[in-house]
Amino acid sequence: METQNKVAIDRSERILGLILGNEGYGVRRGWLSLLSGFRARGVPVSALVLQEGEIASLIRARGVEVTSGGLQPPPALQGSGAGKFLLLLKRAVTQLKAVAVVRREIRRSGAGTLLLRSPAEVLLAGLAARLSGIRAYWLMPNAISSGYPFDLNRRVYRFVFKHLNVVPIANSRFTDTTIGPGDFERHVCHLGISPAEFDPAVPGTVRRLELGIPEDAIVLGVFARMVAEKGQRRLAEALSDLGEQAARVHLLLCGGPLDSAYATELKTFVQGHGLAGRVHFTGPISDVASYYKICDVVVNSRLDPEPFGFSVIEGMMLGKPVLAHKAGGPGETVVDGLTGWHIEGPDRQAFVVALRRVLADLPRLAEIGQAARTHALANFTSDRMVGRLHQIFGGHNGERI
Repeated sequence: METQNKVAIDRSERILGLILGNEGYGVRRGWLSLLSGFRARGVPVSALVLQEGEIASLIRARGVEVTSGGLQPPPALQGSGAGKFLLLLKRAVTQLKAVAVVRREIRRSGAGTLLLRSPAEVLLAGLAARLSGIRAYWLMPNAISSGYPFDLNRRVYRFVFKHLNVVPIANSRFTDTTIGPGDFERHVCHLGISPAEFDPAVPGTVRRLELGIPEDAIVLGVFARMVAEKGQRRLAEALSDLGEQAARVHLLLCGGPLDSAYATELKTFVQGHGLAGRVHFTGPISDVASYYKICDVVVNSRLDPEPFGFSVIEGMMLGKPVLAHKAGGPGETVVDGLTGWHIEGPDRQAFVVALRRVLADLPRLAEIGQAARTHALANFTSDRMVGRLHQIFGGHNGERI
């Protein structure tokens, strides 16, 4: 009996991360923080990467065991009618193959907990977990859309949560509300990052002058994909509206792509509204902390509600005040007037009002930045996140289901 109990406990402690392989910046950084954090706590953890990609190499570099699933990406859903139906069938076949791969890795690794982040993996993880007699925990990266007929999208998710051993863990209280009501286990866990990787005392490798930014400029940095919903244009419009009031303010826009219609439109606006030389486009970057360090204020300008916002806690961890649209996660992570400022709405005038608040508080930037760092250290470290998740996973005491 003692041996059986020990096996059950060991199995419940072992975590398998289920990863697509093509994750973008925010989700990729989240995985690295999670897996490194569990490993640092001595929790047995490994990763199954369904499609070999850059993230697999990054995880291996952290000392975490990685198994490659060797699967091909599922076909993209496009077109209509019979063609789209055939694509759906092909995706279903791909998912069934993936279920077999995941179940095999669960058996091989002895994992008692399956951890996933991508919405595309929820159903296959649920099936694999159900058939393997373990729980899968979905760290929701985004809100669940309610824009489908008859609320079908959320109904499907709630069915999976109730019947297929998948437990949703929302990254903010806002994200949790998008699931809707339901009789199933659910949790909220704010994300976290490594203070050592985002340490303001460590000099960065990027200099303002290399980017054409004067040393005495007030630099507002946006760290996001170059797409319309991220709000870079709205921020540029507000800066233009302020005119001479904001003559020293420069925008540093980090992220790509720069060859898209949106980026071209934004560059045209900048040229036509007297902002040339004050708006700087970097394209995709790798040493993200060094770019944060040359900013005075970090901005999350996303127009629709941000589920969480990695750039918010990264900026605060580096001692930078954060300006963010308060809808969604930033309304929970940024303390208005203390660690930064809230943008009250997505419209142009709200952005203008928010920028005026920043300009009025320029003498307090160092004070606000220190408060931001203190707030991030208390609430948004990777160790705190991992501890909270480990507490959630351990709540079932190794029980088989």
